[in-house]
Amino acid sequence: MRQRFPILSLILLPALAVLGLARAAPMAGALPVIPATQGHYLVGCGGCHGIQGRSGREVVPDLAGQVGYFLCTPEGRDYLVRLPNVAFANLSSEDLARMMNFVVFTFGGASVPANSRPYTTAEIAALRANPLRVADLHSYRAQIVRAVTRACPAAAGLHGYDVAQAAREGQ
Repeated sequence: MRQRFPILSLILLPALAVLGLARAAPMAGALPVIPATQGHYLVGCGGCHGIQGRSGREVVPDLAGQVGYFLCTPEGRDYLVRLPNVAFANLSSEDLARMMNFVVFTFGGASVPANSRPYTTAEIAALRANPLRVADLHSYRAQIVRAVTRACPAAAGLHGYDVAQAAREGQ
């Protein structure tokens, strides 16, 4: 009996190890690697704004091809960070700056005005200290969008969300 256990273990343990490695290898190669900044976006924003910033703009504003227009005015730039879901994100100001730059400069594409500067950690920290505290966020957004559109007429498409929202509210 004592001799069978060592012989059995010499056969069984390597076989189990090989089977375990065979299962682990394909999984390790099949899993996508998502950079932390994109992961932060997906977890905090992607559920509503879509994986690639496309959300069905009548319900939630699209980011793709549009979010950069908010940089046309200082108030629009600030607005993006002061939104409650952004300002209160469970991220450091450094990570939030990276995420906002990813969102604006990647998803924004051609909507980003020439010479726009990236958000800094200090700017994000200051804006987060003063989050939006307005009772009617939709009206405030419409006001910001009107100013952005005056500064960048190509931003007129931003009104699509506001018009749909007003129709839902019966205004």
